[in-house]
Amino acid sequence: MRNASIYAAVLLSVLLISIASAAGSSYCTTGGTIQSAAPWYCSQINVQAQSVWAQWAPLAMTVAMLSYMVGVIIFVAGIALRNQKIRNFGVGEMYESLASMLIVVGFLFLTAVLFGLVPSMVTGPINPYNTSLSYIATTINTTSSLASRLFIIGALDRYYASITPQVCFLNSLITVCTPTEFRPFGITVLLFYWPAWALMQFMLDALISLYTQYYFILFFLYAGIPVFLIPGVILRAFLPTRGVGGMMIAIAIGFFVVMPVLFSVAYYFTNLGALKALSNTYATITQYGAGAGAQTNAISSNSPLVLAVANANSVMNGFWLSILFFPALILAITYSIVTNIANLIGGASTWSNRRLTALV
Repeated sequence: MRNASIYAAVLLSVLLISIASAAGSSYCTTGGTIQSAAPWYCSQINVQAQSVWAQWAPLAMTVAMLSYMVGVIIFVAGIALRNQKIRNFGVGEMYESLASMLIVVGFLFLTAVLFGLVPSMVTGPINPYNTSLSYIATTINTTSSLASRLFIIGALDRYYASITPQVCFLNSLITVCTPTEFRPFGITVLLFYWPAWALMQFMLDALISLYTQYYFILFFLYAGIPVFLIPGVILRAFLPTRGVGGMMIAIAIGFFVVMPVLFSVAYYFTNLGALKALSNTYATITQYGAGAGAQTNAISSNSPLVLAVANANSVMNGFWLSILFFPALILAITYSIVTNIANLIGGASTWSNRRLTALV
């Protein structure tokens, strides 16, 4: 009993200190820690977090207090029944409730540290959301422009390559025409059309992947705090929903913090060279693929259109890594981090369930 009181007093002291610290900290004002390290967070996400948290803070505090009172009731019941197991279970629930109260009281500061300060340690004072979304949007624009241009020029060249000249002569007042085996633009099918068509089909698949990544990041940008983090904090306060709450908090941290940072880093190091090569290819085929002489620009292995498609195909390895391999790797890393954070935050529910099972 005495030890439990001492522990509770220590935790309450920590709670009061955190309240004073959270109330007196100016982390998003001029000279503040978050403002200096991640100004983008203060000007964008912190404003949204404050407006949303203002609506949910009273409910979260009420839930945390009720959870604490439930722990106190269980603890008192254990004393009345002289049951050490029930008393230990009540003390554990009081600890969990105090932890939830600390999270609720310092929510905005913890959010600023996790979602502002932690990413800035990797990317610097650069918004990882703007960086990753800008890279993906630029890649989408370049890829779609090149794919549409390849389709237009490739379809036109394929049409001209399908034309078969005929030799006609007059025989007894009847015109007789005989197809020839010579097709003046038939070589463009092998040198330009099929490589360009294969490149265009690959780019269409790449666009599906890019749009999926773009809207996936955009979804968690707007839904991370109000849909996952805040409900997770509230659900974590009670034993039956503690595991679910911990998982929701972990999802918010993983997909709101980790995923955009990894995307911005991956695209920065792998996508710039491919984008430059694709942009050059687009400029070349736009210049030589329209107007008079467009077909003759793809009629030999040294023609500008053939060389442009060959150069684009040569950088497809890096393009493949940036839009298919790295996104899959990033999602796997994010999932691993989410599960570990969920076990850390909501894993106490497993311990509590064991203690609850021991009472039966």
